[in-house]
Amino acid sequence: MPYNLYWGDLHGHCSISYGHGTVEQALMRAREQLDFCSITGHAFWPDMPADRAVYGEIIDYHNEGFGRCARNWPKLLAKLQAGSQEGRFVAFPSYEWHSLASGDHNVYGPGPDLPLEDAPDLRALREMARRNGAIIVPHHIGYAAGYRGIDWKQFDARLSPVVEIFSLHGCSESDAAPYPMLHDMGGRDAGSTAETGWAMGHRFGIIGSTDHHGAYPGSHGDGRAAVFAGALTRRDIWEAILARRVYAATGDRIDARMFVNDAWIGSVIRSPGPRRIRVQVAASDAIDRVEVLRNGRVLRRLFAGPDRSLAGRYRLRITWGWGRKTEVVRWNARLTLADGNIDVVETCFSGAPVVAPQQRAGDEEIPDDQDLPHQLTERGPRSCAWRSSTIGNPTMKHPTTQAISLELAAPLETMLAIEVNGRRIVHPLGELLHAGRCHYMRGWLSEMIRVGPLVPLEECRLTAEFADERPELDTDVYRLRVAQVNGQWAWLTPVWAER
Repeated sequence: MPYNLYWGDLHGHCSISYGHGTVEQALMRAREQLDFCSITGHAFWPDMPADRAVYGEIIDYHNEGFGRCARNWPKLLAKLQAGSQEGRFVAFPSYEWHSLASGDHNVYGPGPDLPLEDAPDLRALREMARRNGAIIVPHHIGYAAGYRGIDWKQFDARLSPVVEIFSLHGCSESDAAPYPMLHDMGGRDAGSTAETGWAMGHRFGIIGSTDHHGAYPGSHGDGRAAVFAGALTRRDIWEAILARRVYAATGDRIDARMFVNDAWIGSVIRSPGPRRIRVQVAASDAIDRVEVLRNGRVLRRLFAGPDRSLAGRYRLRITWGWGRKTEVVRWNARLTLADGNIDVVETCFSGAPVVAPQQRAGDEEIPDDQDLPHQLTERGPRSCAWRSSTIGNPTMKHPTTQAISLELAAPLETMLAIEVNGRRIVHPLGELLHAGRCHYMRGWLSEMIRVGPLVPLEECRLTAEFADERPELDTDVYRLRVAQVNGQWAWLTPVWAER
């Protein structure tokens, strides 16, 4: 059966419990670049540390947030329902249940209602979820078991069909994955990774979601969930999650597909061998590599190759920001193409890099009262326009830059013009081929805009087909991961092939 690809963020916070920004702002921002989302309330922590001499501030802070979530819960459900429109955007209810012993889990319902219920332990939480038609999704699983990471010995895929492996906390795909855990909760433990869970025989899908605490679902680079579903409805998205037709991405909309004997990701198939594997990738930037893994080891490494059918087609990224981190800069920009067409405009908008609400991105933040800090304001066949607010990067590893990624069909002689904050920037497309050009707006240490690089579309596309002639185990676990040159990733849910 054919499915459509939809993008969402199932784990984002705001001031409904503890965090910044309102539910209305979160939904407004989500609709700018997502198909579905969930605004998650922090709700319970049954085994919270009790030593007030050491953890008093943490205890008070969380209890205050939990109380706020309980008071606001009916309003949250109503706002999520009002913000949903079948076929255009869907919001699911969820709340977070913390546990040192069993790891943090989010409880999700298909909506529009979901009872807010505590449970003393993971076993009771599962029973509650079963009773309410809900599921529970472990997240930031890579922390050590017993310290709010996952304990695979306690895992039950019947109520947890998917697991969140990427967010602002880092990546928990494997112990060698990019984006290690850097939060004060600790580093990544090999025993808590998704790869370890699969090796133990668990069957679960994987998603990314931001865990953003600033009312910005889908914050680019912080984690997104991809879903293959029949339609953009609650029922279809929910069915796809239960069927594990999901995958995790960092931010770029990497359309990645792997089929084993024509089976979609998340499937369990009977196949004594050989197995036919098909791969299709449509990336948002140049592909660095695509890897097919079997049982945790690379079975085949693939690279983009020449494709004459894509001649004259390109991806172009425009990035803006930088400058002083103590100054908010307002941007108004309009891009025009003299010849050709702009076929795709992909927004790469992000919120302030806040993984815990006590932490601030820099000396000054974009105010919470800005409903849409970044917005695409015009979209035409040869033009697009946007407005945005940025601050300088708080550190050299925490970008606050914003971007759009365009797919173009145009000759290299075409002139690209950008009118931005009173300046006019002009480049022939050919000048941007594999080369980003920087334009400071007010001299050294001021904000700037980077135009390019321009990447031939054939470097962003890959198709391959091959056979695995020799099954290895009674059940082989096949999965796919994609790395772009710009550091954006996607990790697919496996296909399980039984002999």
